[in-house]
Amino acid sequence: MTETSSSAEIHPDRPHTAAIILASLFIPITMLTGQVVKLIMDSTNPSGLEDVSAGLAYLGVILGASLIVLFITVVGFLIAIAIQFRRTRTFRSIALPVTIAAIQLVIGVAAIILTRAITDIGG
Repeated sequence: MTETSSSAEIHPDRPHTAAIILASLFIPITMLTGQVVKLIMDSTNPSGLEDVSAGLAYLGVILGASLIVLFITVVGFLIAIAIQFRRTRTFRSIALPVTIAAIQLVIGVAAIILTRAITDIGG
């Protein structure tokens, strides 16, 4: 039998796994946060708005919470990438999470552009 390894040696890919998961969550966690905040604000109506179903009701609060969660997710992703790169010293080890993050970024920007275009058309 061999001696027991340290926990860092047992799970050397934890930062890699964390980076992949965090990169995959950029869009969904932001959308989920926005919907949860919207639900809370619409159900409690802390400002006493007459029409909480209006599109811009609590928009600042919803966007603020969503952007804060996105920022925290991105920071966690960057930390995981840095740890993984520092351990392996190869770009190949961070290629998958960075690719997923780039795809999320492209999809997110495309969604924003399309939403803006639809709004400008009047839809």
